[in-house]
Amino acid sequence: MTMRHHPRFQRWLKTHSGELDAILFDIDGTLIAGRKAMPGASALLDELLARKIPYLLLTNDGNHSVEEKSRMTAKAGLDIPPERFVSCSMPLSIFVEENKHHGQRFFVMGDLGKPCFAEKAGLRVERNPKLIAGCKGVIVGEGSYDWQSAFFAVVNFFMKNPSAPLLVPNPDSYWPNGPDGEIGIGAGGKARFICTILREYGIIIHPVYFGKPYKLIFNFAMRRLAQLYPHHHGFRKKRMLMIGDSLRSDVRGGNRFGIRTALVLTGISKPAHLKNLDKCLSPELVFDRLA
Repeated sequence: MTMRHHPRFQRWLKTHSGELDAILFDIDGTLIAGRKAMPGASALLDELLARKIPYLLLTNDGNHSVEEKSRMTAKAGLDIPPERFVSCSMPLSIFVEENKHHGQRFFVMGDLGKPCFAEKAGLRVERNPKLIAGCKGVIVGEGSYDWQSAFFAVVNFFMKNPSAPLLVPNPDSYWPNGPDGEIGIGAGGKARFICTILREYGIIIHPVYFGKPYKLIFNFAMRRLAQLYPHHHGFRKKRMLMIGDSLRSDVRGGNRFGIRTALVLTGISKPAHLKNLDKCLSPELVFDRLA
């Protein structure tokens, strides 16, 4: 597939909006930079509303509820209601439903938003490492907590329960966490650390990842679109566009799910990253900026 390069997404949209049933946006690096909205982002979202083009915001931030995320983006200058956010922790409800875990107790490492995504999905939450033995599985959250006691409890839990589910809303190994290039350790990195220890011991655990680039967050987005737009004629994958700044998260996720993909060069991906890409990492469209 040949990538098509355009200066501005908003200009492209004016002549191609009829090709789209819906748009899925990444947030950080796409709509927001640091604590401020990207230039033109607010006007672009207003234009989508005016043109009646459905859109959602997909995020691998599993530590903030959609209500919290809405307040955070409002401070950055984007007035977006909570129902337009799809967090990587929201597919917990799909997993609980499909695997009949409703009402069961899961050990949660760290936080999962306020209100808690796990509780909203119908699970009973345990955070005391000493009480992990009675749990059906483990969910790797984010935030500040006692890693040592949690890791010790979880590793020993899976030694005794190797078939129990290890659920990881945010698959990312790290995330930007400071003005001088510092990083924070993501839930995906913590989960893989635990799996490495267990593998050396002879126990193989296969985590279930929810966020981009995995399909569960996209499945949830399809459900949310159907809920928000019950009278829409349908959302066809080939007429949906995922736009973000990450080749490995946004573009790969969209390509895997079978929807159109676009990269915006305002975040972590730069023009040099577009050389010799594997097919799964190749976007259909590349934009210098949104507007």
